[in-house]
Amino acid sequence: MRILHTIASMQKSSGGPSYMLARLCDCLDEQGASVQVVQSLKVRTSEDVKLHNQRITVHNVPTADLSAKLEAIVREIQPDVIHTHGLWLPINRASSAVAAKLNIPLVWTTHGMLRPWALNHKKWKKKLAWWLYQRPQLLAANLLHATCVEERVELQAILPNSKIAIVPIGVDVPQQIEPLTHPSGKRVMLFMGRLHPVKGLMNLVRAIDRLRPKDWCCVLAGPDEGGFRAELEAEIDSLGLTDWFIFTGAVSGTAKEDLFRQASLFVLPSFTENFGVVVPEALSYGCPVLTTTATPWSALSQQGCGWSIEVGVGPLVQQLAAAMALPAATLGDMGSLGRDYVQKTFAWPAVAAQFNALYAELCQRSVG
Repeated sequence: MRILHTIASMQKSSGGPSYMLARLCDCLDEQGASVQVVQSLKVRTSEDVKLHNQRITVHNVPTADLSAKLEAIVREIQPDVIHTHGLWLPINRASSAVAAKLNIPLVWTTHGMLRPWALNHKKWKKKLAWWLYQRPQLLAANLLHATCVEERVELQAILPNSKIAIVPIGVDVPQQIEPLTHPSGKRVMLFMGRLHPVKGLMNLVRAIDRLRPKDWCCVLAGPDEGGFRAELEAEIDSLGLTDWFIFTGAVSGTAKEDLFRQASLFVLPSFTENFGVVVPEALSYGCPVLTTTATPWSALSQQGCGWSIEVGVGPLVQQLAAAMALPAATLGDMGSLGRDYVQKTFAWPAVAAQFNALYAELCQRSVG
């Protein structure tokens, strides 16, 4: 089976969708699919996420005359399925147009861009684009991909006649975990992700201000977005909390693994998350997770590996206090349950196999 993925950018600076697509392509290739990627860059700000399998070709196509250039690539490689990632952008519009013109099944992953919080950001511009082109193009797609039940419900509400499949984002589960002690000697509460207001980090700062936990520090790991790190640092400084917070910047590879291994607790206090891949990542390292009901992780408490609380400083203070009061052994036991849960549900080979099955079904329906 030949699969063509299209995305605005495979750069590291583009965040989660780039990493998700790279890992998906690697696993699809390992499972026998022929995979190629088209990205359409306006500006290069970082290197691309690395693909491990050299058989996978990445086409870098400029946005000028994008539809014609994409069509030429599609005619050359003759994919069985086109799978586009993202929303609103020229590469998504071109993918939809080319798939319709050449009668190729189209899968569309919106990556949470139709969730309520995302729609309310620059909402008037998006509302115009929705009615002009985005809604009819999504309705024409053969399959919409949601990463969780919550996202499927939201998509079904605005696109009631669309076929929607749920496939989670995968993670690579480390084979062995050797816990590390943080250089400060303190127990670590870890956040990893974009430093952006949607992540609820200002609530976390204010919760730490009220708790001022002894023998704990809070590590904020991830790239700054829109200057928000400076706002966080200013608030931390004004509250006299500099002894509690450590900023690492963006991390990857061994540095990222070491942070997970040092952490006793992972915190994601977001106002919204489409999936929140850092949650199963943290669990895969045996680290229990505290997140909010605005993320699709209500199963944490059911699995015994974390907590899901209401958004806000008050609930965060209450649950952080309870979590940090637990013995290290108890948190470790919760982490072990989380690791087992991830191994069974979110390991990348199993996730890629679900996509392969969906692609095959689409191809059969197309032929039929």
